[in-house]
Amino acid sequence: MNIHEYYYTGHSKKLYIEFSTKEDTDLFYRVLELDFSDVKYYSPTIIYEEDMDEMDEDFLVEIMEQYFLDNDLPEQQNL
Repeated sequence: MNIHEYYYTGHSKKLYIEFSTKEDTDLFYRVLELDFSDVKYYSPTIIYEEDMDEMDEDFLVEIMEQYFLDNDLPEQQNL
């Protein structure tokens, strides 16, 4: 997975991630929006909202991998 952009909005408590998979190549990207409750559920470790400012791409990939065990990938979007 290749993370293009991500940010967490404390006001709406949403994590926004733009990413692509190896199958997407450089032609497409995908968008995933998770509520903080989803982030907590799929996080491999205990996480608090204060920790969201310190996320790195490795942590995001771990959450996304867990999320996609239960859910389908979002639709592809053209770059």
